[in-house]
Amino acid sequence: MGLIILVLSINFNITNIMASNNSIIQNNSSKIKVLIFDGDGVMGSSVIGIINCLNESNNKNLTGNNKFEYSTTDVIDSNSLSGYDVLVMPGGDAPTYLSNDEIDSISIKQFVQGGKGYLGICAGAYAASNYVRGYYSGWGLTPDVNTINEEYEGLLSISTTLNGNTVINESQTNIHMENGPAMYTNNSQIVMATFADNNTGYQNYPAIIGDTYGSGRVILSGPHPELDPVNPKLLSYMVLWCSKKI
Repeated sequence: MGLIILVLSINFNITNIMASNNSIIQNNSSKIKVLIFDGDGVMGSSVIGIINCLNESNNKNLTGNNKFEYSTTDVIDSNSLSGYDVLVMPGGDAPTYLSNDEIDSISIKQFVQGGKGYLGICAGAYAASNYVRGYYSGWGLTPDVNTINEEYEGLLSISTTLNGNTVINESQTNIHMENGPAMYTNNSQIVMATFADNNTGYQNYPAIIGDTYGSGRVILSGPHPELDPVNPKLLSYMVLWCSKKI
């Protein structure tokens, strides 16, 4: 095992939401310990982007007094997860994640079920969903959420829902997509953002989901907030939400 210790449809008023976010977190300061997967199947630029976003959040106080401490690992099991608040699965190759002997899905489920957080971006969202339509089953961290494999790469827009306004600070956001999933669910209360355009062919489908699993929280994001155009505040607020700090 290699451990490396390193110290987004309803529009709303952006100014009010940002003020609301700041007031929510200002008296809830703490250190959030984040474990980032960096093993087989991972997209290196996604890992680097996540690290850069967390560093910028710390340096610019994007989450008030909350600070992130993070490590990377190429093994995920009960030992590597111990002591962390949130597991981040970056972009990469979902089938490789699912077949990787160094990733123990039971430990991930127990980690989240016990009250911790999971953020899955792109491949990390596919892998944690209930089912990838027409292909394979995921780990089921979001039993009511299925994903759709789509092949769009480039910039697109997402629209924030009322349920996503504590995490996403804009009513509409431009964000990078790298073959990430569109999603579908019967539970509209867990949809944080939808695709505002039809670049993927799935306009108005969920782009970002925020759900619970046991006592823990899960965010699945089709788009990449950590890739150009980088959105450190969005990424850091996703982690913050998963850690129950907002």
